[in-house]
Amino acid sequence: MTAPLLVGIDVGGTKIAGVAVDAVTNALRAEHRQPIDDAPLELQVAGLVRRLIDGAGEERPAAIGIAVPGLVDAGTGVMRLAVNVEVGELAIGPLVEAAIGAPCFVEHDARAAALWLIDQRGAQDSLAYLSVGTGISAAVVIDGRLVRGVNGLAGEIGHTRAVADGPLCSCGLRGCLEMVAAGPAVARRAADAIARGEATSLAAGAGPEQIFRAAAEGDPLATAIADEVGAHLARAVRTIVLLYGVDRVVIGGGMSRAGAPFLEPILAELKREMAASPLIAHAMAPTPVELLPNDADPGAWGAVVVARSRGGDGRAAPKGEVADG
Repeated sequence: MTAPLLVGIDVGGTKIAGVAVDAVTNALRAEHRQPIDDAPLELQVAGLVRRLIDGAGEERPAAIGIAVPGLVDAGTGVMRLAVNVEVGELAIGPLVEAAIGAPCFVEHDARAAALWLIDQRGAQDSLAYLSVGTGISAAVVIDGRLVRGVNGLAGEIGHTRAVADGPLCSCGLRGCLEMVAAGPAVARRAADAIARGEATSLAAGAGPEQIFRAAAEGDPLATAIADEVGAHLARAVRTIVLLYGVDRVVIGGGMSRAGAPFLEPILAELKREMAASPLIAHAMAPTPVELLPNDADPGAWGAVVVARSRGGDGRAAPKGEVADG
């Protein structure tokens, strides 16, 4: 008889990824990712869960965790205001639970990833996880406890203002960090410059990974974009460190897969700020800023942590969570 199965699902702005793991050993038994389509989100998630449990050779999992963007009510499994997946309000947890016939628990994607990072360390850690992909969000853990905030929106740094009177964001405001430093903004910045005839080796339709790779090779347009993005994200990192005094900042999400060409402009801007300000130097000096490995899938594995820690009693808060910050 096989051990119970846990399933973790990560819903992103353009894709859904999932893993099925042995509940005892944590060994991977199935994984899959697929682009988001026009079908109802809960049907897409339930379909992926079925594919994973079929791949693992099981009838149903012991528990399912789902990591989603937006405002998440972890107690009811309802997601709201997920502007990057165009979901106003959706009871995704109860709907997937009914479809699969297994307990289902929902968490914000960045917070799920942070819980996974804490689970990996197995210590009373203080860290910030900054996710940079289709959108930008952060999760903060202080002394091993997740900061949620009284309104459930702690960490939505992607909707802080980065540029006065900047592009209109899907949240309704202008100049949000997402609109100048997330994946779609990077691709749009390159596309606009190419259309204007700026000198570049980039082809039309270049995505963030191609842009950062071209920057590493000295392309002038790509370098300018990488430096701009690095400056915006460095300010976000600095803000998080000043506000929370965390031990480390871990950056993940789709943009981070560009690797060193993505991270180096962030570190360069932080180095400039530290040279200009003894206060910033004091704040940042003990705090490493690092990328997740390219093969990491923190949202899906974080959802597994949520499923494991909350599956025992139905609706208990996961290890490391604090309700009101």
